[in-house]
Amino acid sequence: MQKEKFYTLLENPGKLNQETLAELIKLTEKFPWFQTARLLYLKNLHDTGNPDFNAELKKAAPLIADRKQLYRILNPEAKKNYANSGFEHRLNVPSEYIMEGLDENIPGNNLIDKFLSGQPGSVKREKTPQSDLPENFDNEIIEKSVSENDELITETLAMLYFEQKKYDKALEAFQKLSLKYPEKSVYFASRIEEIEKLKNI
Repeated sequence: MQKEKFYTLLENPGKLNQETLAELIKLTEKFPWFQTARLLYLKNLHDTGNPDFNAELKKAAPLIADRKQLYRILNPEAKKNYANSGFEHRLNVPSEYIMEGLDENIPGNNLIDKFLSGQPGSVKREKTPQSDLPENFDNEIIEKSVSENDELITETLAMLYFEQKKYDKALEAFQKLSLKYPEKSVYFASRIEEIEKLKNI
């Protein structure tokens, strides 16, 4: 299909016929992600009364980004009725156009609605009174922040300790690694021996 002809069909969808249907089939097969061509193809199927329309609509509906646009293109005579709630009711949309599993009353939306309807302003966190905290709370936090987790000790970390001449930490790290990786225990034992010699110098 020529680009000019495609643009003409977009501007004048009344010119859609059996001849354009064959061309649009080829276009959608060649470019399956081309939504505008797919919309025009569905419009052509709908307007020509093609029996494949319902099957193609079910295949194409999930691929179309804007279902309202799909409905408007296929049903230009539809009048919006804003008295009813919900998009499907306002446009009297048939079930084929609705993606299953979508629900406006999803749990969690109430929390968002409550937040949005609340008074604007900054959110303040309530502070825990100092009297409710244990006496050595600050010390516990400090100790946890500087303590090492055995799972985080690696050979690289042990070597860094060694290169920084932190022999006690390097020795401890290699001992833990020796227990963690017994297949390399001979190598770690030689490193431990080397560190102990350096410590005694």
